[in-house]
Order: sequence, then C-alpha cells, then structure tokens
Amino acid sequence: MNSRHLKQEISTLLSTIEQVFGKNTREYKDAEYYLDVLETIYQYNCNEGRDLLEELNKLLNKLSYTITELTPEKFKVRYPNISQMINYLDEWLS
Repeated sequence: MNSRHLKQEISTLLSTIEQVFGKNTREYKDAEYYLDVLETIYQYNCNEGRDLLEELNKLLNKLSYTITELTPEKFKVRYPNISQMINYLDEWLS
C-alpha cells in the first residue's frame, strides 16, 4: 500500500468529519487521534493498539449514522487504503 494514498485518505476522512461536526468537536479529535496512532502502528509494525482499533471502529460506526459515506460498504470504496490498514491491523494485532 502506498503511504501517500493512506495519508490523503485520512486527510479526506478528517475533512468530512470536520465539515459535519466541526474541527473542535470530540468526534473530530477522537478520529484524528485514533487514526494518527493507528497509522503509526501500521507503518512501524508496533504491537500496541488493539484497544484504539476497537475504539476507531466504534467511532466510525457511530459516525456512519450521520455521515452515510462511513457505512461499511461505502467506507471500503471511498477509503480503500484506510480500510486495508484497519483490516491488516485487525488481523495482525493480538
């Protein structure tokens, strides 16, 4: 996977959340934090992060009720690299 594409998708996802909820909201700050930590874990193959991955999945599920592009079917199409990262971490993290 191309790291540049992952960063672009993360930026696009955060921009979408910012447009709907605002940059100073808990939803935006949580998503930004989870994605930042999980991207680092993914890039450097750390063994930490199972709890954060679960929290990110819960947050995306919660946000999907408001942001329809975050429903699981649309998310995989709109953010394929983030989806691939999440799937990889889900399998890789013990």
